[in-house]
Amino acid sequence: MSTTPQVTAALLRTDQIHANPRNVRHSLNLDDEFLTSIAENGVLVPVVVVQLNADTPDAEPVYELKMGHRRHAGARSGEIESIPAHILDPSLREAGQDYIEQLIENDAAFRRALSPLEQADALFGALEEGASIATVARRTGRSKEQVTRAAEAAKMLGAGTRTVLEASDAYDLDLEVLAALGEFDDDPDAVARLIEAHQNGTFPYQLSQQRTERAERMARETRRAELKRDGIRLWEDASNLPPRAQWLEDLVDADGEDLDEADHVRCPGHAVVWDDTGSADPAAVAALCLNPAAYSHYTSGTEPAAQTTPAAARATSDEDSADEDETEEPEADEEDEEAKRAAAKAAERARAEAEAKAAAETEQRRREHHLKLAGNKAYRAAIDARRAFLRQLITRKSAPKPLAAWVTQTLLSCPKPVQSWTGDTSRSAILADLLALSAEEGKAASAEDRATWIGSSATPTRLLFVNFAIIAASYEKRIERASTWRQDQPEWDSEEIRADARVYLKFLAELGHQLSPVERNVIDDTPFEIEEEPAATPLDHADGVEADQSADTQD
Repeated sequence: MSTTPQVTAALLRTDQIHANPRNVRHSLNLDDEFLTSIAENGVLVPVVVVQLNADTPDAEPVYELKMGHRRHAGARSGEIESIPAHILDPSLREAGQDYIEQLIENDAAFRRALSPLEQADALFGALEEGASIATVARRTGRSKEQVTRAAEAAKMLGAGTRTVLEASDAYDLDLEVLAALGEFDDDPDAVARLIEAHQNGTFPYQLSQQRTERAERMARETRRAELKRDGIRLWEDASNLPPRAQWLEDLVDADGEDLDEADHVRCPGHAVVWDDTGSADPAAVAALCLNPAAYSHYTSGTEPAAQTTPAAARATSDEDSADEDETEEPEADEEDEEAKRAAAKAAERARAEAEAKAAAETEQRRREHHLKLAGNKAYRAAIDARRAFLRQLITRKSAPKPLAAWVTQTLLSCPKPVQSWTGDTSRSAILADLLALSAEEGKAASAEDRATWIGSSATPTRLLFVNFAIIAASYEKRIERASTWRQDQPEWDSEEIRADARVYLKFLAELGHQLSPVERNVIDDTPFEIEEEPAATPLDHADGVEADQSADTQD
């Protein structure tokens, strides 16, 4: 049984301390980062020693290291004269204790480095107490940018996010992930989804999706308030509209003139829905009338003006004559009661069947609409995440091994996406984005402008990346249509586009791109699936009050 050693704290000269001949570490591994830290900060953790000549009181003390060989060697390398030490009583040492302590002290199972979050908290704390960014960077061996980013991440992470991190046991996240989590500190559900995505390898995609949804939510909240202020009814779900509702752009007045939206606002049937047809504005709306017939609106060709032509008048006259003839015919014999009851039952069954069919069709439309919206959003989020990966990849100092061969083979085989590269505006804009140029530089760039994008001193690696970026921009343009994910409704060229997408996405995965679920669907040629959501409730004036549809949706 070991006895707790008596310890004396002291500041010892480095030349008084000698290495332990029983040290089992073969290499001290004095890397530059470690030596820089020692030189800048000195030895912060005392070494542990025993005095070798304790039985010679008049001699200058000489010590042997028990713990801290790297710290001692680093101090001597940095010409540090003195370091803190704990001096043990040698008479209390047991046989084999040197080896046991070395094993325990250096066993990875007993040592745990600070997590990135804990490091970020430490850097933020140092800045909060008044240390300058330059000082913290110099003394911790980090760049000023690293210190700034880490401190910002720690500052943004509030108690809610930290609670989710603790519950998920997900402290070991890099600074980029932590900074992204800080963006959603007020949304614990989003934080949980992002942590889960990080664990599943889909973090970039999920982050892009969360940012898109947040931007849409904020934009729509603002638009709701504007619509409420102006007294305009908002119908949240276009797939759940009343059966008689029609888009305003398809309606005319009694004279056959197109309806003006500004004038139609005064119509009791006026409403708007979110425009989910692909508008760049997430808060865009489309106008409609909930019951055109009740408010004298018509589809083109059915308005009264179209019915007053000579041919229409003759048809009306013929109908009137026929009606008169019918009134002169003798009244039909009265049907017996049994036949009436049978007819009533048949009519009731037919009505119930029609209602059930209409309800099923409405639900099917709602599901299809929901799938379309979710799929389009997922695909656009995948595009954003993929292009973020490409921008980061293209800035690397060294190219991944497969890149040169793939670029060369693609240029030689010249698939359709590469054939389409003509330096046109749309592809040049994507290329400029991938090369981290401004939107202005990419807008309508001429051939001469594009030639300057590589710079006069571009390295061979940079030139390879630029060639790759041109090919990537061509593929990105080829597959950027939101419907590319749709396996269920192919258009004339969608199968060719999906085939090109598979080639491109598979290669990006080789380079390290984390494929999103919708991209995997494209590669595997499998349908995109979502969790079914309940039908949305129509809102009146966007204030959460259920709409009174009696005046607008009934005859």
